[in-house]
Amino acid sequence: MGKRAAEYFHRQWQHYEDCHHNRTNLALHMLALPLFVVACLVLASALVQRDLLTLILGGLGLSAALALIAQGHHFEAGADPRHPENSVSHLLVEQFLTFPWFVLSGAWRRAWRACQRNGE
Repeated sequence: MGKRAAEYFHRQWQHYEDCHHNRTNLALHMLALPLFVVACLVLASALVQRDLLTLILGGLGLSAALALIAQGHHFEAGADPRHPENSVSHLLVEQFLTFPWFVLSGAWRRAWRACQRNGE
């Protein structure tokens, strides 16, 4: 991992749970992440193969994933979609590193259970 990606990951991870504790947002992220990854792979394939239809499909998938992520963040009190670090590199680090680590580390499950305890 490059230095810049590591810095993004570290900054995101410090406050990630603060912006991911609403049950609807957590569920939408679980749907959006696989869609985002598959759409990125489809787009890469489309560029290599120079296939316009595949490029369009990948773009639609990526748009849908980003819409799900954005919609989910509207349910979070601590999220600010206008954060100055919102950029392509920030988004890629979040989707390929930070959120998967959020799930694999058990933080997603803890957040989901906290929603149950809080009646959300």
